[in-house]
Amino acid sequence: MQRFLLETDILGQGEIILKDEEIIYQLIKVLRAKPTDQVIFFDGQTFCDYIYEIKSIDKKNIIFSFLSKQEKKEEFKGLFLYQSLPNKIDKIEDIIQKWTEIWYSHFYFFRSERSQDIYISENKILRFKKIIQEASEQSWRNIIPQLHFLDNWDILNVKWQNIFFHTDTVWSQKLSDILFDFSSEINIFVGPEWGFSPKENDIFLQNNFMKVYLGNNILRTQTTWIVVWFHILQNNTK
Repeated sequence: MQRFLLETDILGQGEIILKDEEIIYQLIKVLRAKPTDQVIFFDGQTFCDYIYEIKSIDKKNIIFSFLSKQEKKEEFKGLFLYQSLPNKIDKIEDIIQKWTEIWYSHFYFFRSERSQDIYISENKILRFKKIIQEASEQSWRNIIPQLHFLDNWDILNVKWQNIFFHTDTVWSQKLSDILFDFSSEINIFVGPEWGFSPKENDIFLQNNFMKVYLGNNILRTQTTWIVVWFHILQNNTK
């Protein structure tokens, strides 16, 4: 069944008259939906899916009848990505799409010393949020991750478990050896194409960040998540 975000507080309370032009277009023109077809709605705030059946359909609205509610296991909501701005807009799109498909609940993009100077318009931010929504629908996530672009950020205000990555083995740990506390936030810091600067490296260490060594190979900034996710997932499911 196709799954859609529907930001309303009336899910599960009976019939819905849908007037959302985008969803209607997708159902009619793309999916060729017809009466008796079923869809899933979720509100982006709770761990529930709501199954509805199409009762009637036309070009301007679709009437749905409520069938059932599915309560789901809660996602881990404390995995935050602090991503230094990469050198291209499409890398941001890759990052938020792929990291949404796992547990990341907040995206914080900031300028580090080696970040490229790229302009991000309000229209681009709307596009990013749409990518997050579509990735959440596709991956069956229920809580929509939050997106933030920081003009200024204070490292002292970033609390709990803070991890950053480096190819230098000095003072480094292995990600697989870290015992995460999943009752509190885990903040993942990923650098730009050339990594964090020596100055930033020192600041992180001075503020008790965990320095993690991922190997000698230089990982792309938008693919670091693959290694990080695997190890954190294994820790959380032991």
